[in-house]
Amino acid sequence: MYRSVTALYLLVWATTAARAEFLPNDPDFSLCWHAQKTALPRAWDYSRGSTAVTIAIIDTGVMADTPDLAGRVLPPRGTPRLPPSDGSANHHGTWVASVAAGGVNNRIGGVGVGNFSILPITAVDADGFSSDDDVAAGIRLAASLGARVISVSTGALSYGRLNAAAADARAAGVLTFISAGNSNSRSTMTGYPNLIFVSGTDRNDQRWSQGTYGSTWGPFVDLSAPADDIYVADPTVDGGYLVRDGTSFSSPLAAGAAAMAWSINPRLSADQVQAILFNAAADLGDPGWDEVYGWGRIDVGAVAAAAAATVPEPGVGVVAVAFAGAMLLRRRAAREQAEGLIQPGA
Repeated sequence: MYRSVTALYLLVWATTAARAEFLPNDPDFSLCWHAQKTALPRAWDYSRGSTAVTIAIIDTGVMADTPDLAGRVLPPRGTPRLPPSDGSANHHGTWVASVAAGGVNNRIGGVGVGNFSILPITAVDADGFSSDDDVAAGIRLAASLGARVISVSTGALSYGRLNAAAADARAAGVLTFISAGNSNSRSTMTGYPNLIFVSGTDRNDQRWSQGTYGSTWGPFVDLSAPADDIYVADPTVDGGYLVRDGTSFSSPLAAGAAAMAWSINPRLSADQVQAILFNAAADLGDPGWDEVYGWGRIDVGAVAAAAAATVPEPGVGVVAVAFAGAMLLRRRAAREQAEGLIQPGA
């Protein structure tokens, strides 16, 4: 049975992989190296992203007048300590939002993963500081307001609070992605299954490291995504764009991959989308899961192909998702066995 299911899944994969790649008319597309690395053109042949799918950006706020986000930024929301922000005092949230949802094929600047709606939730102040309570409250608020995906690009003192909030979001069918951090060192923390931690990679698919900064790694890492020289939108600077580094941008790329899957098949469950992301990732480093890349660097083209295979037209999609889920359980078992040798973090 295992071999027959595997063969069927590979057949579905092979037939979808033969599709053409869509090239957008965005003038700065060539500057978005991460778009080619994560196979966004292949994904766009299936979908350029749906505004029916909302990504919550829990950050400093998002400037709604950013041309590459125009018309897709929902009214901002605040958290217990912070009122709603328009993102003008600190542009980090706008940068993050543009990586996830910068307009595709709109003849403006660079590109995000897809044309999704953005829900800005202010949980980071103008000086870049956040509280665990505000971030956790933001996660719960995002789920209650209908976001399908949540991206968090700030650290925490107690990831347990964030994990508990993400568990509530998960119960509502929402996935929560969070940046691994920029400590350039290994962390031993683990045990937060409802937070999808995303580490950073460079142009050569190595762990992103630049001077004293670099991606944090360890047993907590689930996925990886580009974090080096990322082209981001900022309407306050000449030209409207900047280049920035950090795992702050790995998280929205992975969140965008999940949003792409739901754009193609909105009936997928959160568990199914996570299984697709983990199994479609490009396996880097040690075979299978490892502490640097998690299950691998995101491949949005492969995610789109797998999501398209679940749309019940020829009847093979259900089998494909079942196989992805089974593979995820096998990988989780292997990871948990390895983590048994590691003392959980506080």
